[in-house]
Amino acid sequence: MKHVNLHYIRAAIEANTGVTGLSLEQVRDYLVEEGLLTPSQAKRHAHIFTGYGEFFHMIDTMGEKVESEEVESEPIEL
Repeated sequence: MKHVNLHYIRAAIEANTGVTGLSLEQVRDYLVEEGLLTPSQAKRHAHIFTGYGEFFHMIDTMGEKVESEEVESEPIEL
């Protein structure tokens, strides 16, 4: 098993049942509850994407640096 596309599964649930508003966590939990995934498979193969920040930790630091430089570059009135 490679990766479980929770977005695709949620869309299929919505299309076939009319149930909307499920979180990706709920979809993953339902897959485990129904025996379609084991808890171990859910943990390893059904990740919930939370953004690229976990892969590029420097982005947050760079944003803070840019903001601080902008504040320092403001003209000072005498």
